[in-house]
Amino acid sequence: MDFIQHPSYSEQMHDIGLILSKLTMENMNKLLERFELQCISFERLQTSGRINLIFNLKAQSKTSSYVEFILKISNPHYYWKEYRIKNEVYTMQYLLEHTTIPLPKIFDYSIDFKTSILSCEYILMEKIHGNTLESVIEKMSDQTLIKTAIEMTDYIKQLRQIKLPQTNKIGSFCSKEMFLGGSIEDGPTLGPFINLKEYIIEHLQWAIQRIQTDKQLFQIGEYLILSLQKIIDCAQIDSNLSNPDIKFHITHTDLNSSNILVDENTGKILAILDWEKSAMTFNNDDIEFLSHWFEDNQRDKQFQSLIQQEQNYLDLLNDTCNMYKIQSYLDVMYPAMCATFYSCTWFEYEQTVIEHIKQFLQETEDAIIAFNKDILDENK
Repeated sequence: MDFIQHPSYSEQMHDIGLILSKLTMENMNKLLERFELQCISFERLQTSGRINLIFNLKAQSKTSSYVEFILKISNPHYYWKEYRIKNEVYTMQYLLEHTTIPLPKIFDYSIDFKTSILSCEYILMEKIHGNTLESVIEKMSDQTLIKTAIEMTDYIKQLRQIKLPQTNKIGSFCSKEMFLGGSIEDGPTLGPFINLKEYIIEHLQWAIQRIQTDKQLFQIGEYLILSLQKIIDCAQIDSNLSNPDIKFHITHTDLNSSNILVDENTGKILAILDWEKSAMTFNNDDIEFLSHWFEDNQRDKQFQSLIQQEQNYLDLLNDTCNMYKIQSYLDVMYPAMCATFYSCTWFEYEQTVIEHIKQFLQETEDAIIAFNKDILDENK
């Protein structure tokens, strides 16, 4: 494996600064030229976060009609080079053809900053007018929100009913032929993975090798290496991890309220956004979408009791993957991977990086203790 060097905050800001310097009116017009449009204005949206840069483009045609686009600039972090754009574009294109899930139309994209008009990786897509569910959920009545949840239930069912040629492989979409690679968040562990056992083992091996080769990680997390290796040894002989009954489904993986555009008056879903982390996976994240919608635990409980009276939602809950016997492995793997991610990411202060690494290494240690109790003791 090729290991990613730890980039400093200044290096990240330098790379982003170079991208921003290329986002000129002249280059925007070059981007829109093939559509016979002229850029009137472009502005960075307030919702643009740390990971990606999001811009609103306003353009005009020769007939004086106006059109708006969303320009999504991929973060130049080495972890995500090329794969985030590929995964999002190929997934959305496939779903537009095979489902009724509302998605913005993609007009243009680039996965190579060297040949890109804007000297960066980007997606130019249709702008869908609407509010994020996050911004209006407190204003919506329970009856209206029920309609939103039922509609979301239907879209998740459509995702889970899709059958791909690469049956029962786990990962993300890395080519137009829908070849299944690995989870985009996971870095170089791209697979594809034949089964859950291979997925878990490769991720744990990656975590060990990151600890061994990253000076910062090694100083803090060396003590976990032997324990992680023992879990790999256990996984090698655990038949539960190669159970053919574990099915993989297309999963958005991030159906929080900020990624859903709605009509707050009718509850209709206008678009589901941000498919860059979508994957063919076994987890139940999408089915558990309601847990990502509410900050108020009391309203969450009230709404859960209402939605569970709807048969469509109950049918979806019954389609969950039984995580018994495999959850203990995942509880170790996920924080171990998060620790290696933060050793390869950026924050303004190095102390913040160290704090995140320590947090996830502690979670890994706690999960290992629980694993030893639940799995190893059971096998004695």
